[in-house]
Amino acid sequence: MSVKLHSDKTHSLCMISALVAVNLGLLASPTRGELPTEKKDLHFFERRIRPVLVNHCYECHSVDSKKVGGNLYLDHAEGLLRGGESGPAIVPGRPDESLLIQAIRKTDYDLIMPPGEKDSLPPTALQDLVEWVKRGAPDPRTSSGENTPAKSPSDESALWSFQPVSNPSPPRTRNPNWPLDDMDRFILSRLESLDFQPAPDATPSTLIRRLYFDLIGLAPTFDEVKRFLEACSTDKKSAVTNLIDHLLASPHFGERWGRHWLDVARYGESNGNDGLGRNPTFPHAWRYRDYVIQSLNDDTPYDIFLRQQIAGDLLPASSTKDRHRNLTATGFLAIGHKPAAAMNGNFAMDVVDDQINTVATATMGLSVSCARCHDHKHDPISTRDYYALAGIFKSTETLWGKAANEGLTAPATPLHDLQVKSDKPREMPTPAFPDDYSEVIRNLKPSLHAPLTGPMQGLVSEKGVTMAPGTFARVEEGRLQAGSNLPPGNYSISFWFRNDLDNTDRPITAYLFSNAVLGDKEQKGDHLGIGGTHQAGRSGKIFLWTGTLEDENAVGTRTLAPGSWNHVVLTRDGKRIRLQLNGEPEIDAELRIAAPANGTISIGARNDRFAPLKGFLAHLAVFDRSLTPDEAILLHTASGQKPGTVEASRPAFAMGVRESKTIADCKINIDGNSKKLGPSVARGFLPACRTDLSPPSIGSGTSGRLQLADWLTRGDHPQTARVMANRIWLHLFGRGIVNTPDDFGAYGARPSHPELLDHLARRFMNDNWSIKKLIRAITLSRSYQLDSICRDSRLLEADPANILLGRQMRRSLDAESMRDRILQAGGTLDLTFPQGSAIADLDILLNWPPGEAKYLHQPSSHRSVYLCMLRNALPQELVAFNLPDGMKVRGSRSKATPPTQALFFLNNPLMISQALSLAGRALADPQASSASRVTAIYRQSLQRDPSEKEITRALTHVREQEAELSGADSTIQAWASFCQALLASSEFRYID
Repeated sequence: MSVKLHSDKTHSLCMISALVAVNLGLLASPTRGELPTEKKDLHFFERRIRPVLVNHCYECHSVDSKKVGGNLYLDHAEGLLRGGESGPAIVPGRPDESLLIQAIRKTDYDLIMPPGEKDSLPPTALQDLVEWVKRGAPDPRTSSGENTPAKSPSDESALWSFQPVSNPSPPRTRNPNWPLDDMDRFILSRLESLDFQPAPDATPSTLIRRLYFDLIGLAPTFDEVKRFLEACSTDKKSAVTNLIDHLLASPHFGERWGRHWLDVARYGESNGNDGLGRNPTFPHAWRYRDYVIQSLNDDTPYDIFLRQQIAGDLLPASSTKDRHRNLTATGFLAIGHKPAAAMNGNFAMDVVDDQINTVATATMGLSVSCARCHDHKHDPISTRDYYALAGIFKSTETLWGKAANEGLTAPATPLHDLQVKSDKPREMPTPAFPDDYSEVIRNLKPSLHAPLTGPMQGLVSEKGVTMAPGTFARVEEGRLQAGSNLPPGNYSISFWFRNDLDNTDRPITAYLFSNAVLGDKEQKGDHLGIGGTHQAGRSGKIFLWTGTLEDENAVGTRTLAPGSWNHVVLTRDGKRIRLQLNGEPEIDAELRIAAPANGTISIGARNDRFAPLKGFLAHLAVFDRSLTPDEAILLHTASGQKPGTVEASRPAFAMGVRESKTIADCKINIDGNSKKLGPSVARGFLPACRTDLSPPSIGSGTSGRLQLADWLTRGDHPQTARVMANRIWLHLFGRGIVNTPDDFGAYGARPSHPELLDHLARRFMNDNWSIKKLIRAITLSRSYQLDSICRDSRLLEADPANILLGRQMRRSLDAESMRDRILQAGGTLDLTFPQGSAIADLDILLNWPPGEAKYLHQPSSHRSVYLCMLRNALPQELVAFNLPDGMKVRGSRSKATPPTQALFFLNNPLMISQALSLAGRALADPQASSASRVTAIYRQSLQRDPSEKEITRALTHVREQEAELSGADSTIQAWASFCQALLASSEFRYID
């Protein structure tokens, strides 16, 4: 096996050995703390342990027990560790010393379980419990009664999240000097009650990396680390405070934290597999992405942020800019996946269902969709409650933007026009040609020249071609014709045109030129046109086709915007075809000669009138010879126009919603079937979440979205502030206080620190719902600034998942931060803010399988949040690191480590190219010593100086690699091998 660095060079197994060495810590810093509990261990608990506890133990040992036996609670992790009257029930890793195992084995008469005459546990259950304890007793249940369902779906009092947000007083602690903030008191008090000691503070070098990645998703530079360490040596508190304020003010903050919200908003730039083998693009989704990023940078209060996204079109605006922002914000409701399989009476309700579930899950942490067909099995949400919400969204018109052939997969989709103008593209001004332009053309001796500003010299015009004084020939699906004595394999043609048809209106948008025989059904000849929806990758691109001969075509790379003026010069020299577009090379290919000697030149349509142009034509010139490249360029430079494709200015559109013309309550769809209707339900909210005894009324002339937004953002709503405070905590600690951030219902996790969560929620609201202020407070806390190394071995054994927050968690970089950091290390990361979609072709209907969409991912060095996010065809460099698919709300990403990650670090082109770039930068100075080069690489990639031992190992590796390689570039390849190993190290990939 070998690792390829580029197409003709390979490395030996030494490279793989180096990567393995790195991952064992030979080139990285020592392992810090424990990694989160392995997914396979949690899977073992859920499948083999929880059922045993529920079926055999909860009756006597849970919060729902009428009488708790021995004061022992087995329905949460802390209860097992704390134990009951006889002491701790388990000793993680030591089954023989665990009282629970002894009791089940019945080795002690006083500890027999189950007690009395009840049957013993099956032998397999005992074996599973022993194995579980050996594994360290991994347990995701974070507090008493976690994951225990409510006693009744209608009993909201049984759910903690439906209770009012309290205002708890911070508890007193035995060590009053340890807390830096009131939130620290809640954490330390809990640890002290269990006689545990928190980890020490993180070192300044660890803390600055943590803050940079957590707040802006980028690594600090070596110089930034150096300045921070110097500042900490004088006044650490001020240095940390100033750094946090600096990062919160960075425009990159919105890119990092905006991506977190985009996960919740199920962001995607295409529909995903619609069930009919299509994946239409969402050309305007990027505006919502940019809105989110800007809102986070502006620290828009969270209550306003939510109101804009749910009812922005109904909010007052003080300016056109504010109005546009509010309209764009409603894209939150429009960007969801829409299955074509629902192209029946249920389609509208499927869209409504997505909107209901997204709003409820994102803001309240409740899944409401279960109640579409029946009362919720676990949460206090009835079918009537569901259709009360459904009436709100059914009275809302969703405008998700226009994509190619979207009519095949969804009803008509009007565009959301920010400028309140027609959806036609704006026309570019007609080019103003110099007075001598015609003379330049004539000097090249064309066989036909028609400026098309006056009479049609040598041309025959069909109906539909008109000439107005002072303008060029207007073509309304007609064409121009001219007799042709051109040699079939030796001619050139030059003309200007403007196409006003959308690139998705037809299979072929328009034909521009043809030299086949008029009406010839065989169509043998050269046909120049603009691609449409007929073939993936051709939409809006110019192409040449030689009639009926299979595979005889050539396609350009640039997309021509409707309404834009363009200049083409087509030259055929035997089989050689050269096409110049707007003064730049576009096609250079070989196509067999197919045109007959007696063909007819057709301009503005094909020889059989198929796909005629709708637009304008100007300065047609036909030559009975092949122009030289210089002559072709002259035809453009003499026009006075700039080279390159210039797009027409187009109206600004965004995905979004607006009030429907028909406002009405929704009837219950029996069993979720919109054809089986029950009684109508008045539009309203979830009564179990009532914030007062008189919920706001919804008038007959409004959908109710504005009232819904107001209700969700009331200060006495029990869930909204809690859910968002928990989301913020999750992204700073690696897990939420509620470990199921999208499920605050009966089957979701209970909060590990309920008083702390309410403290944060209350503080969040009191600080005007400021996300930045809450992040600032948390990052300034002692708990956030702890080391990830746990000095208290008892705490580490008792709490491997860090539920008690006695230390920080060591976390792997997420997908975007990983890619951005690799580009940053290679020195190629572009930190500018691109505008617009990254989709290469906005007006395309993708066909299945997902591989068909690969060509739409344009190469980019911008931050990963700006990459092309096509559902079911995500950027490959991000997929290996658990990037969400955008199909549903995703408040917490998977922490799995699939084998594809190892392959990524070994073979991915991004890794290889950036390793070469990093090596090239280190070798740029020919006078630098080898040791200084290693130091430069460490500073660029890990933001620190290497030790003497690391320098020695690095140089040994480079020498060994260089000895195995040959060729002029063996030196840079050897250094790139070392760079790639460093970029794959655990120190590079993890945050301590």
